[in-house]
Amino acid sequence: MARETPRRTRRGFLAGLILAAAAGVVLVAFVSSGDLPFRHVILFVGDGMQLENEIAASRYLYGADHALAWHGFPGRFVVSTWDVTTYDRFAWRAQRPRYERKVFFPELGYDISRGGSRPYPDQLTGIDNAYFLTPLPAYGATGSAGAIPATDSASAATALATGFKTDSGNISWRAGDLPDGRLTTIAEKVRGLRGAAVGIVSTVPFNHATPAAFVSHNPGRSNYYTGYRDSTQPGLADEIIGVFKPEVVIGGGHPLTSNPTFDTKRGYISRALYESLRSSSEYVLAERQPGVDGALTLAAAAEAAVAAKKKLFGLFGGSEGGFVPPVAEDIPGVPLVRRGSIEDPLLKDAALAALRVLSQDEDGFFLLVEQGDIDWANHDGNFRGGIGTMWDLEEAVKAVMEFVDRPSDALDWANTVLLVTADHATGFMRLNPQKPLGRGDLPGQESAATAPVPAGPQRKAQPVSPHNSPAPAPGYVPLFLYQGGEVSFGTSGHTNELVTLCVKGDAVPFFRAYEGRWYAAPIIDNTQIHAVLSEALKVTRGPGPLRRLGEAVTRFLGFGRR
Repeated sequence: MARETPRRTRRGFLAGLILAAAAGVVLVAFVSSGDLPFRHVILFVGDGMQLENEIAASRYLYGADHALAWHGFPGRFVVSTWDVTTYDRFAWRAQRPRYERKVFFPELGYDISRGGSRPYPDQLTGIDNAYFLTPLPAYGATGSAGAIPATDSASAATALATGFKTDSGNISWRAGDLPDGRLTTIAEKVRGLRGAAVGIVSTVPFNHATPAAFVSHNPGRSNYYTGYRDSTQPGLADEIIGVFKPEVVIGGGHPLTSNPTFDTKRGYISRALYESLRSSSEYVLAERQPGVDGALTLAAAAEAAVAAKKKLFGLFGGSEGGFVPPVAEDIPGVPLVRRGSIEDPLLKDAALAALRVLSQDEDGFFLLVEQGDIDWANHDGNFRGGIGTMWDLEEAVKAVMEFVDRPSDALDWANTVLLVTADHATGFMRLNPQKPLGRGDLPGQESAATAPVPAGPQRKAQPVSPHNSPAPAPGYVPLFLYQGGEVSFGTSGHTNELVTLCVKGDAVPFFRAYEGRWYAAPIIDNTQIHAVLSEALKVTRGPGPLRRLGEAVTRFLGFGRR
């Protein structure tokens, strides 16, 4: 598959040609590094997760800044997340051409000189907060009105799933929404070329943007099912259930809690699709039931699926569609997170049920596990809810690590790759270094709709660091207030900030080879995560030793920097 090629990559290839004759023996090292026997990939996505979310959760749970399970992984990287819509907004401001796949400039998508080479707070100086919080018009628009330039979950997930940049709202579909715009996903590759099993797990509806991008295709992320809001487009749920048919699907969107009348202007699944699941000969269906522990329901269904050699479909979720998220309690010194609803499983329960089924496939598997409520908490500026959702992700990662560590199965760290990353950042949360929170400690949090507002001279500015409480985005109206000044949010939307990637398994050298290929800093682009997985799983050709050498020379000579 074609790879996005910034101008400096082509110059790097020429530089490689020049040096290859004189340094041909160097190529041996590149050739020998690309032959590792990976068979299983587990990709965790914390939707909307930024580094400050990770630090906040780590402090609450362990009393230290970098103590989450994935912080101990041998590979730690930072990732750019911009999409075509984001790029075009920045290009319009810079009076440069729109994004073109064959020739583009990564520095327009993410500007290190303004955004930094590391995410806050790993980098405290040299970051222009206005770069992340200033709305810009769409390409070709007039006036100053616009959105904050940042990817949405659909295009970000498409980059991870396919290696292609695309427009906001597209689900594994080419930019421009052409009729033949379907993009091949990593899940389709591993199934088609290796016969591997595929699973998607999410705490939000199973056909939301992130899980859908790996197992379906659509120019509109809101085409949840055929006929939804009178749409003539084929629905995401229809393709997932009736066409791709992953070996495991677990997520929210249960119609009897979110859309019991099957109103076609609401919900995530049609009556016909729901009935087809209930009568399916391919799937064992685990569904939310009143008063019944969802974790036990799901575990029993996984065992039944294994025994019958069938696929597993878990359909849960409350009135809003997703699993009711866990909530943290404020008990200084004693971190305590309460389950949102006994009727929904936790993310760890869903991940383990998926692994129970997928690990039976001798050809390996690809599993996507999304904690989608982190994004929703950040959209709302809900710190307490955010800690609960981060705990949910932490517990799931720990449970999966323990599953791989078990000596009684075919999974080990020589053939399994575990990744934890985010599709984008949301909310621009900042912790106040002058008022650090400790283990089990939460800030005072009030609803902005009900909190008393002091008037006149009683209003006091909170003592905050200039690094941690920037001016919020224009028009931002917080839903929660933090009168103690321990935390602040800058927007209810997404931002173009760098996110983290942590990798466990022998794939780490593959990722190291991509650091700095697009930028004058050790940054990996989200499309390159797909490229690495494709290389490591041997389902596509990598850039090759000559191009890698050329790009190293490019970085040394500084070609392509703008």
